[in-house]
Amino acid sequence: MKILIDTNVILDVLGKRESFYSDSLNALQLIYKEHTPCVSTTTITDIIYLSKKFFANVELQKSYLSDFFSDFKIIPVGKKQILQAFSSPMNDFEDAVQAYSAKRAGIKLIVTRNTKDFALSPVTASTPKEFSNRKSS
Repeated sequence: MKILIDTNVILDVLGKRESFYSDSLNALQLIYKEHTPCVSTTTITDIIYLSKKFFANVELQKSYLSDFFSDFKIIPVGKKQILQAFSSPMNDFEDAVQAYSAKRAGIKLIVTRNTKDFALSPVTASTPKEFSNRKSS
């Protein structure tokens, strides 16, 4: 199954965010093992911008992230998904773009810490902890 991994989950892992690192890392490892990890093109650009503080220099950042994303399927964001996000009942525009891009790509689940903003998403969302617990039961 293809699973979209939201920006916040990736940042949890890259930045080893104390409260979220373990759950996000566990979910990411399970996804790698049993599913196809996916990110949108907008997630890649957001991660590049937001992760600068995690790396000593730009060359190290690019090298690390190039390796990190090498096994991910990168899904495109097109004009249709942008227009769908504008007319979506979802309140967060960026999350709506993610959701409609995921739907177009045939993704069945979005793993995010922010499931509240995906309540009206056309694709089901799960927290990293919920995903990991569902896989281990």
